[in-house]
Parts: sequence; C-alpha cells; structure tokens
Amino acid sequence: MPGDARLSAWLDRLEICNLIHRYSDAVNRADIAQYESVFAADALLESPALGLRYDGRDSIRAFLEPMSTYDVLIQTPHAPVVTLTGADTARAITTIHEVVRGLATMAGALTPRGTEINLEQYGTYYDAFERIDGEWKFTHRLFVPTYARRDCVSGDVLTARTALAGPH
Repeated sequence: MPGDARLSAWLDRLEICNLIHRYSDAVNRADIAQYESVFAADALLESPALGLRYDGRDSIRAFLEPMSTYDVLIQTPHAPVVTLTGADTARAITTIHEVVRGLATMAGALTPRGTEINLEQYGTYYDAFERIDGEWKFTHRLFVPTYARRDCVSGDVLTARTALAGPH
C-alpha cells in the first residue's frame, strides 16, 4: 500500500475511533444532539439478548433520550478494533464497560419499567460504519452483553449528567 493510502487508512481508523468515543461521551453527558449526530438516518441499534431493536435515527433517539434522566450512566469503550472494508465502509469491535443507576424508563431484559436500575455490565459492540457526506456514521450497532452485576453502583452523584455539557 503506497504511503498516501496508508496515511488515509490510518486517518479513517482514527476518525472511526473518535466516533465510537463521541457516542460514549454523549451517553455519559446525556447529550441528545450528539447521540443523533453519530448515526446515519437509517441506522439500526440493537441488542437481541436484551430485547432491543431501534430502526432509524429518530427511533434511536426515542430510545436514548429517556435515559438522560438516569442518575448514573457511564459508558467506557475499550480498545476498538477497526477494519476498513471499502473506501467508505468499515466495521469495528469494541468492548464496553458500563455502570447504570436510575429509574427504568422502559421494560428490559434486566429490569421492568418503573423499577430501579442499578448495575454494572460489560459487553461488546459490533459496529458497521459508512462515510456519508464526508463523515463516518454508525449504520449498525449490535450490543452483545457478556456480564452484568446488579445492586453494585453505590456512592453519591456530585454532578448531574445533563450538567456536564461544559464549555466547548
């Protein structure tokens, strides 16, 4: 691979890793606008093991927006492995560590709606990306949970997630 092509491939991988981190940052800060900005209009977000499937950016937003009320939702991505599959397509596998505490806004495999969520979990995202109008976007996010521990998130919330917007 010539030098320019290698540099371009590295820059694409870096942009995709940044996209993965921007998603987790949006989760952590309950930044709804940023949630939307990382997905293609027709993206799919799903976790069959948790009974979740959301087709399209509007549906994904409707799923993520109520989570902004959780006291704690911290998602940390670990070591994304990015594979370029074409000039404008790519895939990635990323391990996720998440802690969640708040009132369940929807029924899920781990917690019925309206009950307290208090868990730590690990899982893996299997992602597909496409470069759309010069920007990488998620076209498919598949979350596969691998570990969950309940009733373990303790401590005091010192700053509300929605107050973490900070200066840009």
